[in-house]
Amino acid sequence: MRHKALGALLCAALAGSTAAAAQNRPEAEAGPEIVVTGNRDMEGQLRDFVGALTQTGPGRQLARFETAICPAAVGVSPGQKEAIAGRLRQIAEAAGLAVRKGECTPNVLLVVTADKAGFLDALWKSYPEYFGEMSASDVRRLGRTPGPAAAWHVDGPPLSADGVKLADGGDGAYVNRTGRVSSRITAGVRPQFAAAAVVVEARSLEGLTTTQIADYAAMRAFARGDPSRLPGSAPTILKVLEAPMGAEVPITLTSWDLAFLRSLYSGTPNTTAAAQRTSIRKGVEGRLRKGEADK
Repeated sequence: MRHKALGALLCAALAGSTAAAAQNRPEAEAGPEIVVTGNRDMEGQLRDFVGALTQTGPGRQLARFETAICPAAVGVSPGQKEAIAGRLRQIAEAAGLAVRKGECTPNVLLVVTADKAGFLDALWKSYPEYFGEMSASDVRRLGRTPGPAAAWHVDGPPLSADGVKLADGGDGAYVNRTGRVSSRITAGVRPQFAAAAVVVEARSLEGLTTTQIADYAAMRAFARGDPSRLPGSAPTILKVLEAPMGAEVPITLTSWDLAFLRSLYSGTPNTTAAAQRTSIRKGVEGRLRKGEADK
């Protein structure tokens, strides 16, 4: 995988493949504040909330962006592209992610299209390398994901416990020269995201602001989670796409959402997934109790 070229190539492919979204959506106001929403039943939901947003395979660690992000949007109007990218940058900075300044190669993409499954199928047939290590069946499964949205991440080269990119040993193997010793709690290497893409069907965005759209994309792109596993009453922007007409929905990232992202990106990265999950859960609870996520 040519990680350095991925963002530019994927962005170009998506820009030429997506169907334009409706142009009547409200533009985000300049420099919107991150308004967060509280909840009244934290204890009963917190474990399931964090668990749903920290999905990973057996024996694996939780990945995150270890290098600066560069967000972009395609399939929307020029004004919406700018507003969404700006909002994603704002959320990233608030959560503790590094953000590239000025013009840069996109590695976090929001795609608005008329047909999620059709778009993914067409992209796979033309550019299978843009799905990283995913197989054809993985991509078909992604297209069949319930709901109007799908997201995937492309892994970058693994890092040592010290945060140094591992040397390429050839044939897809990496050489770890770290001096740290692994244990049952810590690992000698850690994964990282090279890029993330969020695909959303235009029909699901009716009535939403660009702030809501960007905030949803941020939660899907900055972490590898499964929104379908979220507890029913958990306060999160991740439910905004499928809320019944007329239902009350967050107007922006909630306090739980922001506390989760901050805890994910401030935690020790070279521990096991179980240890990371526990740390994130405690971090979210502590931030909510102290009101830090409301700032």
